[in-house]
Amino acid sequence: MEYVSVRTDRLVRLYPKVDERETPLPRFWSPKDKFTYIGLSQNNLRVHYKGSGKNHKDAASVRATYPIPASCGVFYFEVRVVSKGRDGYMGIGVSAFGVNLNRLPGWEKNSFGYHADDGCVFSSSATGTQYGPTFSTGDVVGCGFNAVNRTIFFTKNGINLGTAVSDVSPNLSLYPTVGLETPGEVVEANFGQSQFVFDFEGLLSDIKLQTRQSIEDFPLPDGQGSWQADLHKLVLSYLVHHGYRRTAQKFAESTGQKLEEENSSIKNRQRIQSLILRGKVSQALWVVRGAYPGLLDKRPELLFRLKCRQFVEMIGGYDTDKLLLAPPHQATPLGAPPQQPRLSCHSELSSSSSEEGSMHGG
Repeated sequence: MEYVSVRTDRLVRLYPKVDERETPLPRFWSPKDKFTYIGLSQNNLRVHYKGSGKNHKDAASVRATYPIPASCGVFYFEVRVVSKGRDGYMGIGVSAFGVNLNRLPGWEKNSFGYHADDGCVFSSSATGTQYGPTFSTGDVVGCGFNAVNRTIFFTKNGINLGTAVSDVSPNLSLYPTVGLETPGEVVEANFGQSQFVFDFEGLLSDIKLQTRQSIEDFPLPDGQGSWQADLHKLVLSYLVHHGYRRTAQKFAESTGQKLEEENSSIKNRQRIQSLILRGKVSQALWVVRGAYPGLLDKRPELLFRLKCRQFVEMIGGYDTDKLLLAPPHQATPLGAPPQQPRLSCHSELSSSSSEEGSMHGG
């Protein structure tokens, strides 16, 4: 249990933004997502080849248990070559789920790999590109995936060999992958459980500094503080539009701006918005007609949308008021609460019903 705790603490330091409850980190090779000729041992970290190795058709690969989380930013793992076996036909890289595992990494579409025997990088193709030195027994080779700029790089014995693949599709979810092809080949992985040979922490620090520097060096338009003034106007406009009256007043004072809209108007719009959200469209229409005379006549499309919303709310039983029966000249004064025309309408209807009842009774 203590060993697991140490491993977890280290991975948390390397990838602090990753929530493993939602996106677990790759920690081991998958005993299910591998080709038949692959054997696993040492807590599913060591990989050995158990096929005949007669030709390329005998190649075999294995993927990690989980894909690389995008929230890693940059993910890195290493493999130590325990034995190069007969021919040293080994590959390290990443691949998408479902890629054929009867091949070395990089030979198939959506697969990328750095190969030991020729130092070539294979990027979704059976034809490689010369990239770095070969590697063999005793060497430690690493693979890094930058999920931000969508690039892949490799290392050998702690030396960064540079970008190997660029413009990896953002639609791909990639798994750490290793492949072997001839008898006797054995490799062992380190997904961050222990210290890497390559200074990965140093790389992460450099990337953070570069990102910070690029933000600081980002060119701004001419005019001192013009962008900040525009931003203040935008924020104030948002607060006023959504009816955050007190916050808008305080923000205007703190930024030296003038609140153009009257306080009563902001209150009215806030009230109208609240009524509509609560399904009281009839009351909202009443307030609109009183606070903004002629607005609905000038904006028939707005009136139509409100009427549609009113109909929906009435069907649902949330808007049962009959406010619109009253003539517009009886509208509520600006900012004042609705008077009693709604109740008088109900009263008139009730009284007329009573009269009819008495007439029939007589």
